[in-house]
Amino acid sequence: MFTDIVGYTSLMGSDEDKAFQVLRQNREIQQSSIKKYHGEWLKEMGDGILAQFSSATDSVQCAIEIQRQARKDLEAQIRIGIHLGDITFENNDVFGDGVNIASRLQSITDPGGIYLSESIHNAIRSQKDIESKYLGEVKLKNVNYPFKTYFIKEKGLPVPSKNRIIELTGSGRDKSIVILPFDNYTGSDELEYFVAGMHSSMIGAIGTVSGMRVISKTTSNAYKDSEKSIPEIASELGVDTVIEASVLGLGEKISLQVKLMDAYPEEKLLWMHDYYEDKSQILNLYSKITKQIANDLMLELTPREEQLLARSLTIDEAAYDSYLKGLYLLEDADLESLNKAREYLNSAIEKNPDWAPLYSSLAQVWGTIVQMGFESPEIGGPKIFENLNKALELDPNSADSHFVIGMTAFLTEWDWEKAEMELLKALAANPNDAMSRVIYAHLLGCLQRPDESLTQGRLAIELDPLNPLIQVFYAAPLMNTGDYETALAYGEKISAVDPGHFMANSLIEVSAFLCRDYNKVMEAAKYIFAAKEEEVDFKEVERIFGETGFVTAYEEILRQLEVLAQKGYTAPVEMAFRYMMVDQPDKAMEWIEKGFEVRDQVMPYIATHIFLCEPLFDNPRFLEIVKKMNLPLP
Repeated sequence: MFTDIVGYTSLMGSDEDKAFQVLRQNREIQQSSIKKYHGEWLKEMGDGILAQFSSATDSVQCAIEIQRQARKDLEAQIRIGIHLGDITFENNDVFGDGVNIASRLQSITDPGGIYLSESIHNAIRSQKDIESKYLGEVKLKNVNYPFKTYFIKEKGLPVPSKNRIIELTGSGRDKSIVILPFDNYTGSDELEYFVAGMHSSMIGAIGTVSGMRVISKTTSNAYKDSEKSIPEIASELGVDTVIEASVLGLGEKISLQVKLMDAYPEEKLLWMHDYYEDKSQILNLYSKITKQIANDLMLELTPREEQLLARSLTIDEAAYDSYLKGLYLLEDADLESLNKAREYLNSAIEKNPDWAPLYSSLAQVWGTIVQMGFESPEIGGPKIFENLNKALELDPNSADSHFVIGMTAFLTEWDWEKAEMELLKALAANPNDAMSRVIYAHLLGCLQRPDESLTQGRLAIELDPLNPLIQVFYAAPLMNTGDYETALAYGEKISAVDPGHFMANSLIEVSAFLCRDYNKVMEAAKYIFAAKEEEVDFKEVERIFGETGFVTAYEEILRQLEVLAQKGYTAPVEMAFRYMMVDQPDKAMEWIEKGFEVRDQVMPYIATHIFLCEPLFDNPRFLEIVKKMNLPLP
């Protein structure tokens, strides 16, 4: 950690006594804080101080403490830079990359701020009480490559302005946008699902423009009824433009008011338009608004984008209503909601059988039902393909269809080349679809391309950072690169808000096991079995866990699950995973073979770190299945 007093040289020239007073105050603040956070004071260079820490978290907490104390007690501001790197002690002095980078970061930091290298950011990102934001790739003096830099975001610390970011990175962010949740001024709370659906559809329409980075729906929804200002929201999400919209009426006609605002350097209204359209023309309304935004932000549309936005599409009003209800329920991903979503989408198809998104959405519902283990692939698989083929017949070029094709080729057909091609087509059609990106990340992980997988996962998180499902899915690329603790932190972050969240608890069960935190594994498993309504006597399991430990407790879970498997469908690879947890590879192998027979949608993951199958990598039966699936090993 390198610190420096802002403007000290100038102060020394104008008021030497005050300069020495500031120097003494600064020394007292920093000595106390460095000691408090177990750091070591290395040396003082004029008004600069160099310290080292054995923990990245301690170094950042120390820096925050220094800035808090400086705001109260110091008649000057401090810059702080922190880097994780090697240092060398020689002739009573200290040298090395750690010193040089920390010093360079300090020199570009905003007065009163804290800048971090990516190595520090990665080391602290699981700390819930520390928030760091990506600044960009910065050119540091005497560093011959772009340097990924972050800043600490906390009350009282400066947030880099747009102009400052442009100055440091050499590029602006003027082609990025968040569409805030629509205000419902219809007078009816019962229409909230429709207003939410309009918001989602608008994000989807604008997201097809390749020259724009569009924040995804779930993250946008986190700002519903927020008291934060437009500049604050834009800064948190790293965007420059913001859309606010109000639905004023939802009868036979839709009345919608849209505002486009610039967020930097202060909130500024770029334009405001009122739209009044027949409800049957709602899809054309989204295209009209998208073209106007692209024009006002001087974005050049590709010929394909021009063609898509020029299409005229009329939809049955009742069908669209049922479609939005179905999508509203799909996000919950529990069995009851998925079944209701299926009913609404089938109802919409009866009313408007020629609209492709109804079929691609229904295929996605069935895919989720099978993926979650609520139905067997033998029953769910044909439903997926039936609806998928119909969607393709109606619209061979839709992003939704390519996504479902790619996901199906990945999880069901095990056709890796087709899966990658289709997911790339989906991303070409809608580069802002966080779900397509994170599923592509999973495919890359299963194909043993972990670095590419992590890159796609990070892009998904940037597009939808507050979406619990994206966070859960992002954990797979993290675990495949050995970052089990960060993956666990994502699961715990979600479960802190929603303790019964099925996907979060599934993530915690895996990641906590990899972190050897068996208490968390047991707690997650209890929620998982409750959500799946499997008749596991967990009181007995907990009794065994308390008396004899984790392995025997999980063996009891497996004993009970084996009994249940005689009565109905049990997800095979899930059973295999649990047998690997208790070091029974032969039993795990039996279930993997069953998974291969029924085409369990989790089979593509068997050679990744997530499913603990490394002890089977020299097993001839395992190798035979991997060969048949054309699945690479690490």
